Amino acid sequence: MLVHYTCRDSEGNELETTRNGEPVEIFAGNQDVLPALEKAYLAMKPGENRNLHLKPSQAFGSVQGDLFFEVPMEMLQLDCEPEIGMTVELAQDGDEPSPGTIVEINEEYVLVDCNHPLAGKDLYFELTRVE
Repeated sequence: MLVHYTCRDSEGNELETTRNGEPVEIFAGNQDVLPALEKAYLAMKPGENRNLHLKPSQAFGSVQGDLFFEVPMEMLQLDCEPEIGMTVELAQDGDEPSPGTIVEINEEYVLVDCNHPLAGKDLYFELTRVE
């Protein structure tokens, strides 16, 4: 399927869109998009438009408290001073590094949120099935 979409938050801020370029090709069953989006696209005919509201449970889940980590300053491997909103990568127990966002800084540590940036958010999609 070839599709276009625009994603907005609950305040109407555009988070992402494909409408400024070529449509995106998705394949049913490949987990190319969120399951709720795939289901909506499969129910659409080519040329059809649809608006879709996804609650956090249908999108990126709720914010999970166990995905906040206090990281000692000396363990940060940065080329600059840490700033709130900065993305850093954390690796634990030999796992692949996962991205997180610095949400708090004090003299001893930074607090890093490793939840998906859209976790806990309602998302509003404008969908178009091109073909």
